[in-house]
Amino acid sequence: MIYHCFSSSLIPDLPLLLYFSLLFIIFGFPLSLSDHELYQNCRDAVFKCGNISAGFPFFGGQRAMDCGRLGLELRCDNKNTTTIVISDIEYRVLAIHRDRHILRIAREDLIRYDGLCSPQIIPTRNSVLNSELFSPGLGYANVTLFYDCQSSISSRSTLGFFPCDNAGSTYSNVSVATRNNIRPKRCSANVTVPILRSSLEGSLNSLLGLKEALKRGVEVQWYWKDSEACGKCNDSGGACGFFGPAENQTVFCHCPFMFDNSHDDRQCIRIVSSPSPTTARGM
Repeated sequence: MIYHCFSSSLIPDLPLLLYFSLLFIIFGFPLSLSDHELYQNCRDAVFKCGNISAGFPFFGGQRAMDCGRLGLELRCDNKNTTTIVISDIEYRVLAIHRDRHILRIAREDLIRYDGLCSPQIIPTRNSVLNSELFSPGLGYANVTLFYDCQSSISSRSTLGFFPCDNAGSTYSNVSVATRNNIRPKRCSANVTVPILRSSLEGSLNSLLGLKEALKRGVEVQWYWKDSEACGKCNDSGGACGFFGPAENQTVFCHCPFMFDNSHDDRQCIRIVSSPSPTTARGM
């Protein structure tokens, strides 16, 4: 076995924490945060990517996983684009309205270059916005995209039939229908995706118009059952986080120095030190 050792001449006299931080940056060594550092991270750290910024209940970027709800991880790519995964489908985050618990999202695989004619998720998956964490916002409608169908779709049920012009496209054409009971025969694939209802009233008479409608995205509202408990944690001087597996995740209150957790880990209680014997005799 070969051991790689660092020469003492290559390592300057650095504070220990800084040294290990450099190792983490260079080699990707994981660093666990102390309780107090985790409290500070959950209280102060903000996810930032392009024009998107977010704190609690999200995590990702500079925000530690323990500071956010599983299922609310935000990611930032090398183009400063923020994404989130909902029901195994990646969405681009267009806006976050924290006061209303609203995300505006667009399906990433369909709005990339030629994504509409070459969906990258195979098998093609429908967008499902009803989940434990999310519910659909107002003003949206589902449309179904049918690819390379051998049978025609009634003009009363479809918004259009569009050829795919790019030579490298996966499919040669796409039909867009609004009715759920439409089942054309011998299609290569189909996918149901939400768009703004106002887009149906506008111009969807071209592939470009359809792509622009998808890029506008739709709104979803996030929620969690323990929002009241998080409020109590913050009011006690703590920073709200979460603990446990996704299916049974509970609130955990991260506490500052000289505070301890309550018996249920949901509030912070100031530590009262006992007087020393010398102090007690002088009283």
